[in-house]
Amino acid sequence: MFLLESFPPFRTTEPKFFSKLRLLTAFVLSCALGYYIWNSFSKFISELDEKLGISYSYPSFEICAKTLNNKQNVDSSLNISLYRFDPNLDITSYLYNDNKDTRLNTPSLSDKDYNFTNVDDSCIKFSSYYFGDLIFIITYNNTSNYNYFEINFTYNGYTPIFPNQYFIATGRCYVYEFYYKKRKSYSLSLLGFLGFDTDQVDMIIEIENQEFAQLPNNSITVLRLEPSNKYDTITSEVVKYDNNVIKLLENFGGFYSAISGLFILLFGASKLSPWGICQIHLLRCWPLHRKFKKHLARRYVSRAGIPLVEDPRKLPAGSKIEDRVAVLENLLREYYIDDYFLDMLRKSRKKYLNIHNENLELLGDDDDADMIYV
Repeated sequence: MFLLESFPPFRTTEPKFFSKLRLLTAFVLSCALGYYIWNSFSKFISELDEKLGISYSYPSFEICAKTLNNKQNVDSSLNISLYRFDPNLDITSYLYNDNKDTRLNTPSLSDKDYNFTNVDDSCIKFSSYYFGDLIFIITYNNTSNYNYFEINFTYNGYTPIFPNQYFIATGRCYVYEFYYKKRKSYSLSLLGFLGFDTDQVDMIIEIENQEFAQLPNNSITVLRLEPSNKYDTITSEVVKYDNNVIKLLENFGGFYSAISGLFILLFGASKLSPWGICQIHLLRCWPLHRKFKKHLARRYVSRAGIPLVEDPRKLPAGSKIEDRVAVLENLLREYYIDDYFLDMLRKSRKKYLNIHNENLELLGDDDDADMIYV
């Protein structure tokens, strides 16, 4: 990376201020690269909502009376009355004034439209085939010690609902407007990061609630449960990853290439490095390190010394510069320069030399046998 190559020791042919300028530029570009990567990670998850043409039914739920302490009152004092909501009825006036509207006192649902089941002494399960605004009048004995009610929504038809737990205080009036979301998500975040499709589907109930003031009669709690006017069908919510590992690598590679090109344009290309992390670190372990050094020494050490790191002007006694050049050519051939076309040229030259020599032998002229070089 250009940042690591810009650190000291600096090049001896360049002024120090120029080397420091290159280091500063490399540091700024590296910070820009780091910020780009961090910003890419922050844009992973997105949610896309769309309406589905699927109608939904009234949710099934349980209402349980609860206390603030761990002791539960075993007195079976919980009772629920169900009414169809009349839009012409002012429920606030009915509940908080003495003028009672008789339309609320007569249930308008038949027993076939709904079902109440006693789960235990303090819990009642409700299910309904009716779809509309319903009012639940929850009453209990004043002598009991119930402090609040826990509502657990369980099913939309035969589909489980999440999240399913809500709480209402006793002696108050609540209005719950609900709608459903079909949420597609990942059971493991790694699946989305790797670019796979969603593998988990949940039905989620969304509730917008209104809470009114304390009722005059503390033994009565009112819950109005109605479908939301905003959504008349189930809304689909799909969790998607704006960036997965493939897109991240593509974006990172493009941005890195851009800033690397800018750095090369300003300060020139960096040195070629034929050895990577595996050669530098992995081959340090024993006995790989020993074999690696043995092969390097056999290939690149000669009587004329080691190229690039030993001064060619100080050759050992009895050595020749040709040995040094031969080792340097081996290094260039194996790690830097592709000699494919040069090798083809060598074979072609050898072939034509052989043909030329054969022709000279047929003519009986051996004086020019070694005069051709190309």
